[in-house]
Amino acid sequence: MGGLPDLISRPTLPPDLRASVRSFGSRPRIASAPEREELPVIERLVGIAGAGPDWVLWLLLLMSLLSIATIFERVIFFRRRRLRFVPFSRTLEAALRSGDLGAVRKLLEDNPGPESTILRRALEWFDDGADAMSEVLELAIREQRLELEQGSTFLGTIGNNAPFVGLLGTVLGVVAAFQQLGESQGSGMSMATVMGGISEALIATALGIGVALPAVVAYNLFTKRAYETEDNARALMSLILAHRKSIRFGIARPAAVPAAVRI
Repeated sequence: MGGLPDLISRPTLPPDLRASVRSFGSRPRIASAPEREELPVIERLVGIAGAGPDWVLWLLLLMSLLSIATIFERVIFFRRRRLRFVPFSRTLEAALRSGDLGAVRKLLEDNPGPESTILRRALEWFDDGADAMSEVLELAIREQRLELEQGSTFLGTIGNNAPFVGLLGTVLGVVAAFQQLGESQGSGMSMATVMGGISEALIATALGIGVALPAVVAYNLFTKRAYETEDNARALMSLILAHRKSIRFGIARPAAVPAAVRI
């Protein structure tokens, strides 16, 4: 075969095509994408979730203690300043009918309570007319409202947010349980252990609801008591103003019309 012409020799490429092939082979390769790194914020959040719901349970316990303390303080406050409206209104009406303004003031002093405090403040303007007394009454009600509603905002906040705090603890507990399951692959960790962790996490939700219920009930009762106090004060002031328009307290009685003289 050495004497035959080199008919099957390797084909040669044209010079321009050969240059393009060389330039294509010399192009830089695309760099591979770098591995994705977790952000520090995400790592911290995962660390907090891995801590479990224990700190949430302590937070709920603190919220419960503060709520109970506020409820007891408000109960004592309203019991010491409780005014039996029906007997007191009848006694006040009897004092008004007697025409002795000093007796009315003494009655208010002997029966401490928000209603009495409001009425005493309004009676200081007795000589200035009914309009002045009504305006001072609204001012006194506003002042007493701040004291009557003390602690109600806190109880309302606890009642509205405690279930969500408990739900947060449950979510963190579930995340921690699945995180432990992922880290213990191949170590023989059973699903029963994971379910046990989830059931413990659900305790946070139950505790949150348990903290919220007394706070909501107390908030509604104390708010109702504050509104009743304001209504009682306005009703008693209406009674005082009604007697003020009459002949009581030194107000001149209209002259009596003489009877017709018989002929």
